[in-house]
Amino acid sequence: MSRDDLQPASSETSDDELSIGQRLRAAREAHPLTLTQIAAELRIELKFLTALEEDRLDEFPAPVFTKGYLKQYGGLLGLDEGDLLAQYYRQVDVGEVPVMQIRPIRLRDEDQIRHWIAAGVVLVLLIGGLVAWWLSRPSAEPVPVESAGALLSEPPIETSVEDAVAPAMVLTPGVVAEPEIDPDLVGPTVEQTAVGPAAAVPEDPAPGVTVQVEVGFLEDCWTEISDARGERLFYGLGSAGARSRFGARLPISIFFGNASGVELTVNGESYPVPAGSRQGNLARFVIADSGV
Repeated sequence: MSRDDLQPASSETSDDELSIGQRLRAAREAHPLTLTQIAAELRIELKFLTALEEDRLDEFPAPVFTKGYLKQYGGLLGLDEGDLLAQYYRQVDVGEVPVMQIRPIRLRDEDQIRHWIAAGVVLVLLIGGLVAWWLSRPSAEPVPVESAGALLSEPPIETSVEDAVAPAMVLTPGVVAEPEIDPDLVGPTVEQTAVGPAAAVPEDPAPGVTVQVEVGFLEDCWTEISDARGERLFYGLGSAGARSRFGARLPISIFFGNASGVELTVNGESYPVPAGSRQGNLARFVIADSGV
């Protein structure tokens, strides 16, 4: 259906005696057309066209929608859009839009404007002075190359091993003095040689053995590893692709949250997760023997 095929409808009743809805309905029935056909042509919901024909103009969300639908509907039926809008204003009793009154500028307002202009000028001058001061201030003098070279060329103070150890040792004739060594600082890999017949061999050498442990994470795995000292060597989530290496004192307690996603190596040799330690994909076991 084309709008050019629709011509203004003739009616025996004067348009001035009809409401907007009656004019629209009469023009539609004169063609004839149904509301469903017009709704499909204009792509307007049927309820809005029905409201227009029944003069329920206050049911639209806003007057702008009412006037827009009215112009489209009337234009399709060949009615004059200007006449429809004029009748719409009369029918809904819309008054004229009040004209905004422009208040003349008083003398007080002119004084305020001058004050604001003066304040702006002062602010611009202040900013300009700060910028000029910043650009003109002297820069820091660089350190002479000779002085820097002299500082770098000063030889470091050399201290021999004998000088460092000597104050801690008191020698008595006939007695062999042995410096005290903290095993926690030196580490369990230091072999201590006993001096004299009073040296005693520890009964259980196993807790003093240190092994090198390496964990390769094929997948993300929550891991907890502690050694004989109760120190946590690894505690957290191992990310896929990461590897962790450290020395540990036997026995070692190990927990894997994803046992199939890790590779364990002890002293350079692969250490499979014991089958009896698994519970699903969880594994908790202890490495107590150094002969891995």
